[in-house]
Amino acid sequence: MIKKFTLLRSQRRRVFELLQDAGLEPAEFSWAKEEIAGGIVVSRLNYRDGTHYFQFSSHEMNAWCVVCPGRYRSIDYEYPKDWREQEGVFRNWVAYLKREIEVPDPWGALAKYQAILGVEPPDNVVNEPISAYEADEIRRVLTRLGERLGQELKLDGEAVALVRGKFAYLADAARRERSRDWVYMALGVCATLAMSLSLSADGAAALWELMQNEVARVAHLTDRT
Repeated sequence: MIKKFTLLRSQRRRVFELLQDAGLEPAEFSWAKEEIAGGIVVSRLNYRDGTHYFQFSSHEMNAWCVVCPGRYRSIDYEYPKDWREQEGVFRNWVAYLKREIEVPDPWGALAKYQAILGVEPPDNVVNEPISAYEADEIRRVLTRLGERLGQELKLDGEAVALVRGKFAYLADAARRERSRDWVYMALGVCATLAMSLSLSADGAAALWELMQNEVARVAHLTDRT
């Protein structure tokens, strides 16, 4: 036998008000009915496609509500004894949801730039030691390239410091990494810089091409046969 414990109209109205109070748009949420153990049907509030949601409790003995996202993990289970407690749980969930949807996703942005550049070094890069001479030349080239980027992109002081720091990291790595491993690191640095500097797809590709051309002039990292 199905037992319905969906929210009252007054409770749904309170949910609407709590969303507005938090600065969230109620139109981005939708209601659904969720059947849980024992044929019990409860209300579930979905955000957009339902990846994030709040499943309300039936308030029976040992009943629970499900919150996604939770405070420190993707899903939490709460056991409110009445509507007053559940309203507090919902208010907390709204704060967790707002935190998750408003925080930037640097990993997602980085993945887009990695896709633009390709995640593997060119096939003609062999994995041999980089000589001390080549490492010194790489450092000089990267130093000049950093200055050039700062001027051409009209970067502010903080951005220039970021570029210099990343290129210094690559220059140091040239003394300990093999050629193919170093090129792989250079790809990653270019992707990170493109993301940090908010470059377009064309700008990211141009940055990588410029680095390849400049480094190839002084360090024979390709076509070693």
